[in-house]
Amino acid sequence: MAIATVARMTGLEVIELPSTANDADRIVVDVEQRYGQALFGFVRRQGLTDEQARDAVQEALLRLWHELRSGVSIDNPRAWCYRAVYRLAMDQHRLGRRLRLLSGRLDIGRRTMPDPAGSVSDRLAVWSEVDKLPVRQRQVLYLRYRSDLSFEEVGEVLGITASAGRSHATQALATIRRRLTTAEER
Repeated sequence: MAIATVARMTGLEVIELPSTANDADRIVVDVEQRYGQALFGFVRRQGLTDEQARDAVQEALLRLWHELRSGVSIDNPRAWCYRAVYRLAMDQHRLGRRLRLLSGRLDIGRRTMPDPAGSVSDRLAVWSEVDKLPVRQRQVLYLRYRSDLSFEEVGEVLGITASAGRSHATQALATIRRRLTTAEER
């Protein structure tokens, strides 16, 4: 019995693959159909929102497809996807921690930055202001708060001292705080 026939009988969504589909396509479709809901449930239990969990599962499947298309042999695609969604969830938590750390440093009046699952527009506003900073300040903030590097590591990457990195970050945060406070008062 063909996979499409079994899927129709069980009420699952059927993804018809074109006759030109390769093994990577077939493996990814199979993993999504057989384990997609379980992957979603697993990543939701890691503390992500529904939207974040859907995105993580989709990203893991896309990464699996890219790996398979590039010729990498993956013995257990299901386990590979579980590991991938777990890592994506941890990345999301690290991003949330960095945003909270950055927002704590900004402390715009009484207003605080939202939870990572909160308003995307607030996060975009902060990072939009970061993009307007002088190059060195922008580099320091991205390395410190997006890449989660220590100031010592930031210094190594940029060829400056850790103290200089802290100084650039302090100046940058003061500029962002001032700009966002001024924009909020309008």
